[in-house]
Amino acid sequence: MVWHFLLVENDLGLKVGEGLGISPEDVAGLEPLASQDLTDEDRKRLSNLGKNPPRDVEGLTMTHCVPDERHVVTR
Repeated sequence: MVWHFLLVENDLGLKVGEGLGISPEDVAGLEPLASQDLTDEDRKRLSNLGKNPPRDVEGLTMTHCVPDERHVVTR
């Protein structure tokens, strides 16, 4: 999972890995899952695992994210 988190976002992967005692070097040689299709950007990020800049998400719409806030329902 640390490999996947690092592929998505360095800060996330580094924080989770630190908590588990797993470094990017520990997972850099792992292969993608058989069912996982990597984009060219993913392959580029894998070659620099743990040292990538944030992904450019400008213009994208997040569809399955959990907000980092609480929603208060009043009745």
